Amino acid sequence: MSKTITLEKQARNEILKQMAGLNEITTDAVVDLIEPYFQFDVTNAREQALRRKANSLMAQFKDECGQRTCFSYKDNGQSKYINIDETTDSEILNRLDDQLYKKLDTMLMIRKKQA
Repeated sequence: MSKTITLEKQARNEILKQMAGLNEITTDAVVDLIEPYFQFDVTNAREQALRRKANSLMAQFKDECGQRTCFSYKDNGQSKYINIDETTDSEILNRLDDQLYKKLDTMLMIRKKQA
């Protein structure tokens, strides 16, 4: 799937500039700002929707106890999923472990900022 630009850089910058001056903004308000500039490709949108659904199903894959067993990781820049119950590749498991700890650290940092 090739990457299709749906919003030109200049339009994106203009929208972000308008958003910067707002204290509170809704998704609907941002949609209204984007709409005049948005370029829609039906074929690309279908492929993206299929990929989102596939990624969602993989992320929701659970074992018989209800615990998630399928996690994403990067392999040479490409996202892949690994079923941790089935893999014997310790390198991937170590990378996944590192990735999950980084996410946890980030979430804890955000929580401290909110307190």
